[in-house]
This record gives sequence, C-alpha cells and structure tokens, in this order.
Amino acid sequence: MQPTRTGSAAISYKHFLQKLVEAMPWPMLLIDADLNIFHSNRLALSLFEQTKSITGLRLDSLLDDEHILRLIQASISSGETVSGEFERVRTGGAWKVSVAPVEHRKMAPSQRQKNQDTPTRPEYRYFSIVIEDLSELRRLERVRRDFVANISHELRTPLASVRLLAETLEDAIETDPEQAQGFVEKIETEVQLLSDLVSELLELSRIESGRTPMSIEPVEAEKLVREVMARMLPQAQRHRVTLHTQIEQGQTMVAADSKQISRVLVNLVHNAIKFTPSGGIIVIGTQRQPEGTMQSFFVRDTGVGIPPEDLPRVFERFYKVNQSRVRGNFIGPGGGGSGLGLAIARHVIEAHGGRISAASEPGKGSTFSFTLPVTTPATTTSGLEQGS
Repeated sequence: MQPTRTGSAAISYKHFLQKLVEAMPWPMLLIDADLNIFHSNRLALSLFEQTKSITGLRLDSLLDDEHILRLIQASISSGETVSGEFERVRTGGAWKVSVAPVEHRKMAPSQRQKNQDTPTRPEYRYFSIVIEDLSELRRLERVRRDFVANISHELRTPLASVRLLAETLEDAIETDPEQAQGFVEKIETEVQLLSDLVSELLELSRIESGRTPMSIEPVEAEKLVREVMARMLPQAQRHRVTLHTQIEQGQTMVAADSKQISRVLVNLVHNAIKFTPSGGIIVIGTQRQPEGTMQSFFVRDTGVGIPPEDLPRVFERFYKVNQSRVRGNFIGPGGGGSGLGLAIARHVIEAHGGRISAASEPGKGSTFSFTLPVTTPATTTSGLEQGS
C-alpha cells in the first residue's frame, strides 16, 4: 500500500504545480537546454496564438526574436537568472522576459551521501521563462508624459500673457488710463481661460474616476435637441453660419442626465461653428438605431473637416487637430480650446452606456454622433446617482 500512497502524493503534487503555473498572471514556459518546451500555461498559448498544446515543440519555432533567444541561451550557458526588456517591432508593444534555471538532481542514495561531502555544481536541465507584456504600462507612461507636457503648454501661454500685460500695465496706468483699462480686460480674459482650463481638468478627473453624480431619467430626445438649438442659434447667427435641426418623426425617450447630455451637444455644436466658414450649414439631428434599443444624436457640419490621421485621436484629452485647419475666411473663432471638450464628451456618453464617434472628409465637413439607450416614462430612475 505504501507505493500507492507515494504515487497518489506524487500525482497530487504534480496537479498542484500545474494549478500554480496556471494561476500565474503572466505567460510561463518550462524548457530544457535544447529549447524543447516541457510545459506552458494557457497565457503562453494565447501569447503565441496557439490553440493546441505546444509541449514538445521547440521554442525557436514559435519565437523568432533573436535578441530574446540570445538572452535565453545566456541563462542556459551560465546557469544564472537573467532578464531583459525587448521592443516588439513586428507586433508593437514591449516584453519583459525573465529566464531562471531550475535545479535538477536525480541520483542514487550513495551518490547523494558522496555529494554532501563534496559539493558539486548543480545540474540545470530545465529553465523557466516568464514573459510580462509591458505594452499597457508603456502606454500609461506615454499618457502621463503627454499630460504633463500638454498641461505645461496650456498653462504657460496664458501665464506668459498675464505677466507681460501686468508689466505693460504698470507703465500705462498713470500715463494712459484708457489703454490701461484695455490691458486689465485682457488680463481678465487670460485669467478666465486659466479658470476654465482648471475647471475642465477637474471635471474630466471626476468623470474618469466615476465620482460625478448623474441623475438618469427618461428625457425626450427631441426636447434635448431643440433646447440646444435655441441656446446655440445666436452664436451661429453671429458667425454667419446656418443652424437647423433634423429630427425623426415620433417621440423617443432616452435614459439620460439632461444637463450632461446638453453639455455634450453644446460642445459638439460649438466645435462645428469654430471650424465652419461663413455661409456654412450645421445640422443637429436624431435617428433611431435599427435595433430600436438605442437613439442616435448627431451634429453635422460643412466645415473644413478632419484629416484621416487625426480622426482616431480626436477624443483623446489635450489632442488638437493641426492648426492649419483655421483659415482666414472663418467668421468662427477657429482653433482655441483646451483639447478637453471631446474627451469629457466621450466619458459622459460612455457613462450613459452609449458610444460616441466621428466621421469626416477634409474639405467637406464632419459628423459627430453618439448613442443613448431608449427608455420609457414607466422605467424612470430619476435621482439615480452613478459613481457617487
């Protein structure tokens, strides 16, 4: 019976080790000195895009990166633990690869006693390889660097203007009171820009962290559009741009925080006005999605459009399309802004369970659209706070 118990213990221990390897949060392989694969977890299969077991295959048949293979050979030759970070040129991203020798001794009891008296160099027959995907970490590092660079740039310009205006004001305050008053007004404008930037940063931070309370309740889609139309019409007329609505027949109720969604629509219309030349047309509209569970809102303009290379990034915070979009025949202010409006809009729409997108053709205009869930008055959730 003793051999049976020993055999059961061995099977149980092997099962435990297999579960332990599978529980690792990274792809893991066990190879021998000839690069034959003895074991791998499921994450390793996914990493190498394999659906069947890779046990028995050679590692260099799955991995053609000579730099990583050289690192593995260094561990095999030296018997030392090594690691390194590698850029994945072909697929993008980066890997951190760690290789560690696994000591293996298989000898008779008499030989064990002899080795206890005379220490020998361990025999390494197997090597563990752990691969960490650093792509997301690198992306977050880029986001952090871009954030610091962008916020520094956004703050530097108005602060430099305020300093220059203040210095000029000192000279003009006694000699030319009228000119001094003009400088004061310009300082107030720059300070307001700074205040708006800080407010948008705080708002974006609250939305991203889920700390912005939202009162989701049934709202008429048509009402949202008409209210924004009335609010933005004077600005459109001032910049000589035609603004009208295109609302589908029938009454549709959407689950929304009317204040937040109005803000999104106002931002989209304001951007359309900025980049639409005098005489252009802007349309605010609604359209029911084919499946009937989502309602689409859109803002379409006949402006200068967005270049294809910029289109995928317009919803990133601080991202601004090339300033060459701003042309002299614009009545609208063009350019400007903090680059946060569309980022805030994206987070607001996604918090509602919808999606926002942009389509454009340079020289022919742009269309920004988003969806919201359709609901009925009977399913009101007025006063519901999300992320509070």
